[in-house]
Amino acid sequence: MPEEKVVMYESPQAASIQTVTGWVGDDGRFWGKDEHMARWCGATHRQCEKNPEHPIHAIRSYCQKCHDESRKAKFAAMPVREWSGEPLVIFDGDQYFFDEDSLRDFLVDSDIDLADLQLCICEPNMPREIDPSDVFSDDLPEDGEIRDQQLVAAFELLNEMIRQSEPLSWSEGEYAASLPQSLLDEIATARVTP
Repeated sequence: MPEEKVVMYESPQAASIQTVTGWVGDDGRFWGKDEHMARWCGATHRQCEKNPEHPIHAIRSYCQKCHDESRKAKFAAMPVREWSGEPLVIFDGDQYFFDEDSLRDFLVDSDIDLADLQLCICEPNMPREIDPSDVFSDDLPEDGEIRDQQLVAAFELLNEMIRQSEPLSWSEGEYAASLPQSLLDEIATARVTP
């Protein structure tokens, strides 16, 4: 068996003074070769990476102009569908309209240019059926079967009620809404008449 190497604490072999070069952030943290992280920790603002013409933004944020441009492009790329009374939502917003009257009232009172209106047709968020094997997975034996047929029947009844349920809520869908011209004309008229 080879002998274990012994290096004494006081020995010059145990440690030596070295000069180290590397990036140091404004907070004094040493980052070695990682210039990006040193700058990231030391800076408060930065130039937009995609477009240097955009204003600077906080380092731990994002370029608002780029974000707005990307969201505008996303809405423009959405397929358009004629609105037939479904709930609507303002794109990327939380303002929902569940009937024509609330939509009309909002648009008459708002400063939104009707040509710039970004409405999306909503999709329903339906309740999901419940699988008793999932609910009781921690308590079931290895074969995973529920043997109590009354309990199984109760879940089947519950799932039937869930299938017949109305939507729990609504979310922005994949279609942009095209409003009827008659509604747009009515809103434009209501805006000019006091």
